[in-house]
Formats: sequence, C-alpha cells, structure tokens
Amino acid sequence: MTKEELSRLRNIQKEIDIIRREIDATTEEYVADKVTGSTTYHPYIFTSFRIEGYDSDGYNGKLMRLERRLKRKLEEIMDERERLEEYIESVNDDITRMILRLRYINGLGWNQIGNELGYSERQVRRKHAQWIGKL
Repeated sequence: MTKEELSRLRNIQKEIDIIRREIDATTEEYVADKVTGSTTYHPYIFTSFRIEGYDSDGYNGKLMRLERRLKRKLEEIMDERERLEEYIESVNDDITRMILRLRYINGLGWNQIGNELGYSERQVRRKHAQWIGKL
C-alpha cells in the first residue's frame, strides 16, 4: 500500500458522488420531425406535418446503456474504496490507524487531526511520516 493509493480515497468518494448525480440527471430527450402525407380523399393533396414529442424508445435504450456503464464504474470504485479501507483497518498501531482514517477517509487536515486526537500537528505529521517510511 502506498500513500498515493490511500490519497485516492478522497477522489473515489468525489467520483462516486459525480456518477450518482449523472445517473439522476438523465432526462428524456424532446425531439421534433417533419413528415409528408396526403389527405385520405380525392384529390389527395400532399402536405407536410410537424410532429413533436419525447423519444421514449431511443431515450430508454440510451438511459439503460448509460446506467449500466455508470453502475459498472461505481462498482469498481466501491471495490477499490473497500480495499483501501480494509488496509487502513489492518494497521496494528491504534494512533496510526486513526491518523490514516481521519486523513484519507474523512479528509481532515493535519491540524484538525491533531486537535481530534489531542496531539500537535507536528506530532501527527511525524507519526504519519514514520508509517510511510515503513512501507
């Protein structure tokens, strides 16, 4: 496990939110077209008609493809997030595990982590650097 991999946790959560918003934001497409036809009686005069409405068939197909793609991506991201969180939970040292959780899962800054744990920012950074050095 590397620091870069753990840093992905913040971006993973952002990407999950973006994908969920994309799924929610899909809307039916309004379409218009022009067709020609004639009257049903003699002298059969040709005329043009404008038709408008929602393309339900095209929209539903497009929506299903989009949802499948986004759900696949969401599953991949969720699996990655779970793998990283399991790694953090496997760290034996309590303080280091809390620092990693607060930094990479909760997205807190060094000063906030120090305040949360009752340490100075410098102590928190040093503890984190020692852990990084062991990787």
